[in-house]
Amino acid sequence: MTKLRVSPTGLLAVLLAGLVSASVMVTAQSGGPVLAAPVVAGPNVTFAWTAVPDATAYVLRAGVVPGVYQIAVNVGNTLSAGAAAPAVGTYYARVEAVTPSGTFPSNEVTIPVTTLSVPPAAPTNFEAFVNGRTALLTWTPSTGGGNPTGYVLHAGSTSGASDQGVFPIALGSQLAVPNVNPGNYFLRLFAVNGAGASPASNEVPFNMPAGGGCSEPPARTFTAAPFGRYIQFLWSPVPGASGYRLDFSATPGGPVILSQPMPANATQFAVTGAPLGTFYGTLTTQFSCGSQKAGAEVGFTIDGAPPPGPRAANPPAGQRLPLPGWGADIVRQLAAERPDLLNQSCHEAPGGNNRFMFEVVRRLRARDNRFGLNWKRGLFGDLSQDIVNYNYSSDSDEGTTNVYIVDIIGGHCGPRPSWAWIDQTEATRSAGTRGVWTLLPYIQAGFPIVSDQTPQ
Repeated sequence: MTKLRVSPTGLLAVLLAGLVSASVMVTAQSGGPVLAAPVVAGPNVTFAWTAVPDATAYVLRAGVVPGVYQIAVNVGNTLSAGAAAPAVGTYYARVEAVTPSGTFPSNEVTIPVTTLSVPPAAPTNFEAFVNGRTALLTWTPSTGGGNPTGYVLHAGSTSGASDQGVFPIALGSQLAVPNVNPGNYFLRLFAVNGAGASPASNEVPFNMPAGGGCSEPPARTFTAAPFGRYIQFLWSPVPGASGYRLDFSATPGGPVILSQPMPANATQFAVTGAPLGTFYGTLTTQFSCGSQKAGAEVGFTIDGAPPPGPRAANPPAGQRLPLPGWGADIVRQLAAERPDLLNQSCHEAPGGNNRFMFEVVRRLRARDNRFGLNWKRGLFGDLSQDIVNYNYSSDSDEGTTNVYIVDIIGGHCGPRPSWAWIDQTEATRSAGTRGVWTLLPYIQAGFPIVSDQTPQ
C-alpha cells in the first residue's frame, strides 16, 4: 500500500485555502475505478479501488466539499493508498485512473474523521500459568497503532464470553492474579487508549483446579553483556517465582560446569575476572509451587577485549597513557547544562544521587571508554561519589589498579558544589591507598557500556 507523504499542516492549509479558491468539479465517468468505502482509524485513512485496464497510474483527489478537490496526489500504478487527515472533520475523495485514452474518475467517497487518536494494536503471545492458587498472565505488549495506556482482561466461562469479569490492567507485560476461584476460564486481553480498544489477543483456555495447581513457569532467557574479564547477565522477573538458576557449560547442551542459584527478587548476576572462552548458559525459573522451566540456551564469549567504542591504543610496555585533558571540558559543560544534577550529587543528602557522576562517565566514554568509576581504598563495593578513573595501561578495565584518579566535584557535599578536574592519583598513593577501576554501579544504574553523546 502506498502512503501519501503529505504534511498534515500543509494539507490542512491547502484544504482550507481551497474553500475560497476556484476548484474543478470532477464528474464520474463510466470505465473509471470503483473506490471502496475507506477504512478510517483515528486520522489514518486507507483507500482501495478496482483496477482499470491500461491504467498507468492513479491520482487520488481529496477535499472538504463534495465534488471539489483541492489536493491531488499521483500514487503510481497501485490499487491502494493511505493518508493522514490533518484535523477532525468530514472529507471527500475519489481516485482517477490515468490511461493512454484519458483520465477516468471513480465514484466519490465520504471520509468521516472523528478523532486524531489511534487505537492500539492487539497484544500478542498471551499465555496463562498456574502457580498454586495464583494465575500468572504474560503477553507481548502491543506494537503498531496508537500507544496503549493500559490493558483490559476479559474472562468468560465459554469461548468469546466475558461473563466472569472484565478487569483493567496497568501497562506492563505480565500480571499475577492471586486467589483465583477453581474453574475453567477463557481469557482474552485487549490494549486500550483514549481512542478505544484494540482487537482481542489470542484466547487462552485456563483451568484452576480445586486447591490450586502447578504448571511450568514461563521460560525466560537472559542477555549477556561481557566486556574485558567482566560479564553481566540480565533477565526480566517472573511474578511468583521462588528463585532462578543459571547453568553454564563449555559446549552447546554440554555438561554443567557451573550452577548459580539466584533469589526470587534477582534480575541480574555479574562475574568479575571471568575465564576466557566461549560458554553457553540457560536460565531456569522456579515457581513456588515446585515446578521449573529452563529458557533457551544462550552463547557468549569472554575474550578479555575492551568493549566496542572509541579507545586510546595501549601504551608501550612499561609506560602510561597521558590523562586526557579534554575531560575537564566535558565536566564543565555538564555542570553548566545540569546544575540540578551537580547540586544533588551528594548521595548522603536528601534526594542525593550519583546521576551527575554517571552522566560525566557516559560522556567521557563517548570519547574514550577507558574511563570508569572508582572503588576507593581498593575496597570492592565502596564507591567514590565524586571520582572517575582512567585506565592508563594495557590491562583489562574492570578491577585494574593502573588508573588515574580524578576528582570531578569540588566542595562535594558542601553547600555549593562545583565542577572540578583534579588529578588525585599521586596524592592517593602518597596516602598509602589506591583506587580500583569499575563500571559495575554505572551499569546497574542503567547506563550503557557502549556510550554516545546524547544528553540524558
